[in-house]
Amino acid sequence: LGEMPFINAAFELARRGDGSGEGEGAERGAAPPEPGLAEVVDLFRRRPPASAPPLVQVPPDRSQDTPATPRLAGRLALFYAICREARGRYERAHGGVLRPGAIAALLGYACRYARVEGDLAPDLYQLVIAGRGFADDNYAQELWEVATTYPWQAEAPEIPALDLSLRDLTARTRNIHLRPRLLRRRRRLMQVVQPRPRERRPGEWAERFSDGICSYPPEDLAIEGFGDQLRRRSASLIAAGQTSTLRFTSSLADGIDVRETIRRWHERTIYVRLDRATRAKAGSVVVIFDDEPLALADLDDDAEPRFPWQMTWQGEGDDEGDMALYATDPFARIVGPGIGRAHYGGFLLSRPAGAMFGVWQDPYFTDARTKAEVLLLAALDHARERIVVYVAARPPRRQLRQIAARMDRKILHVPIGQLAPATIDRLRVFHVLSGPEVRDEAPRYLR
Repeated sequence: LGEMPFINAAFELARRGDGSGEGEGAERGAAPPEPGLAEVVDLFRRRPPASAPPLVQVPPDRSQDTPATPRLAGRLALFYAICREARGRYERAHGGVLRPGAIAALLGYACRYARVEGDLAPDLYQLVIAGRGFADDNYAQELWEVATTYPWQAEAPEIPALDLSLRDLTARTRNIHLRPRLLRRRRRLMQVVQPRPRERRPGEWAERFSDGICSYPPEDLAIEGFGDQLRRRSASLIAAGQTSTLRFTSSLADGIDVRETIRRWHERTIYVRLDRATRAKAGSVVVIFDDEPLALADLDDDAEPRFPWQMTWQGEGDDEGDMALYATDPFARIVGPGIGRAHYGGFLLSRPAGAMFGVWQDPYFTDARTKAEVLLLAALDHARERIVVYVAARPPRRQLRQIAARMDRKILHVPIGQLAPATIDRLRVFHVLSGPEVRDEAPRYLR
């Protein structure tokens, strides 16, 4: 549909001055808007019409998706109300969560899409396409359901009723195929029948901890696989850095550089790519989610460290390496008998296993200012390969790069924003067990 039924219904209610609806708690006789102001009708919650400037279109705040305020007016406010209502239905029905600022970005994309097609404002097709791109097919379906919502027709309508087909409304019709994910009812019923176990008395699960601790093997394999993925990605980045572009003369070298040729199309010549072989490989991997000062004096007054737990793990098998990390206290959140949950602040992966000991007690790293710098210095010291992959929001300071150069090492910085947020959130959570005997029963508590 070119014009959404929701918008038609909202403007019809505003035209009749009946924005409060027929539901309970509706306020009758609301004060008319001030001269020069328009009425914004909330079709879902049936609130009295709010006054708003008619043509002032202030984009929503990208930092947080707050309800529409009087600053949003006209069609933009209605689009924002549609997206918010669809988000609520999406969370209740499918358990999905939109990241902060997703609605603002969605509307911006829909408006740009409309301008590309020569429209002043997005139609239903463009809005649903934007919703599917910024979320998934489930949210797109909820968006379509909300946008096609309209009140029931009265027995004696004020306006004559017409029987129209889709072709009568507009000749520009397009189809969109949605593939919503089906809810797994069997799994939901099993979760209802088997609730999560609980402690019989406070502190019962914490009593299982003694002097020894160990990790959870499935999480170890996931972390090692993530490290291998970063090493392969860094290898492609290193190879791309060794590639040069030359003007075509007599040889095609390693192929035509299409991007450079198009960029210099005005020169009417062809550019070719020359790949130089490199033997540099990535060894140690450092991933920093949140950095923190190493000295307590650098923290704010009366501030406790966010990541007080510092540990150096030893690899147990051929598929695992050594690991140094700093994280939240796993013993502060006990989720099972002898099972503690924590969040990484940062970690270091080094191979082979059994070569890294006592990173946080090593006096060689006393020049480090933050915990992330301790891990980076340890990676430079224990790396068998020349390249050290450093994943963080900010690159390391110049002094650390100079130290790496004196050690014949090179730091390859990868911005953490280039990684998938879902992968980061999943890998950042880990568990500490009181002993190997807990590994068999841990899946009951780690869902």
